[in-house]
Amino acid sequence: MNPTDSTKTSSPAATILLVDDDPFMLRLMDLILRDAGYQIVQARNGEEALAAIREQPRVDLVISDVVMPGMDGELLRNTVSHHWPTCKFIVCSGYPDKCWDLANGEIPVATLPKPFTASVLKDRVREVLAAN
Repeated sequence: MNPTDSTKTSSPAATILLVDDDPFMLRLMDLILRDAGYQIVQARNGEEALAAIREQPRVDLVISDVVMPGMDGELLRNTVSHHWPTCKFIVCSGYPDKCWDLANGEIPVATLPKPFTASVLKDRVREVLAAN
């Protein structure tokens, strides 16, 4: 048995929508989470994310950068939670104060401070997907 097999998700794999205006971050998260067994959809901004979530039969989790041109991650989270209330959400940010504000705001949201390791990303995803 390959040691990485224990980090794979069970079937059917959750579908995760990754949203970041940084192509490097999108690719990195894609590689890490695909390797962990998740189905991945990518978007470069909030508007693309909304189009993608409308086209997908099922998106279980959105992982979005907070600071992006156009629709930011906070507005995207609010829009997704209004139209797709069962979809879970993680916001990522390189600004620790922003993560704290969102995690402790009026409508708390799961956060993932940047930079993060592959194991931290996978652990956070598993934790949020498992939460009720």
